Amino acid sequence: MNEITKMVLVTTVICVFAAALLAGLKQGLSARIARQEDYYVRGPVIQELLKGSPNDPLADKVIIELDGEEVGVYPWIEEGKVRRIALERHGKGGYGGDVVVMTAVDLETDRIYGVRVTQHKETPGVGSRAADPVYLKRYQKLPINQEIRLTRDGGQVDALSGATRSSTAIADGVNRAAQFVLKHEEEIVKRILEKKM
Repeated sequence: MNEITKMVLVTTVICVFAAALLAGLKQGLSARIARQEDYYVRGPVIQELLKGSPNDPLADKVIIELDGEEVGVYPWIEEGKVRRIALERHGKGGYGGDVVVMTAVDLETDRIYGVRVTQHKETPGVGSRAADPVYLKRYQKLPINQEIRLTRDGGQVDALSGATRSSTAIADGVNRAAQFVLKHEEEIVKRILEKKM
C-alpha cells in the first residue's frame, strides 16, 4: 500500500470515529440543551408574556406531538383551568432566514395575548427592529380564528418600514401559532391538565 492510500484510509477512519462521537454527544446532551434553552432563551420571554401567572409555566411545560412535530407549550393555569398558553413557531420569509416567535394566546377570548421574538438572524438595526416589543404590540388582541397577515397582504398588521421581510416572518410565526392552537386547543388543554394531576 502506498503512503497516500494509507494516509487517506487513516484520515477517513479518524473522521468517521469523530463524527460518530459527536453524534453520540449531541444525542446524549439533547435533553440538557433543551432545558438550557428553556431557561436562558425562552424563560425570560415566557416570564414576560405570562407575567402574573399563579403557576410556573416553565415547570408545567408540555411537549405536544401533533401533525408529525413536537411543540413545547407553556401554560397559565388558574383555578384548575388553562387560561393562556405560549408556544414557539418558526416564521418563514425573514431576510436572514426563519424568525422564531413565541406567541401567547388567551384561551378564554381566543385572541393573541402577546408576542416576542426568541431567535432571529435579521440585520442588526434594520430587520432586527421588528423584534422590538413596541412593534410586536400590534399583534395583541388579534383573533386566532382569522389568518394573521400584513396589511399589504390583506391582513391586519402593518409592516415595519425597512423591515418588511422580518415583519412578514413574524406575522407567519404568529399565524402558525394561532392556527396550531385553533386546530388543537382541546388536545392541548387535555394534555396540560393530565400532566398537572
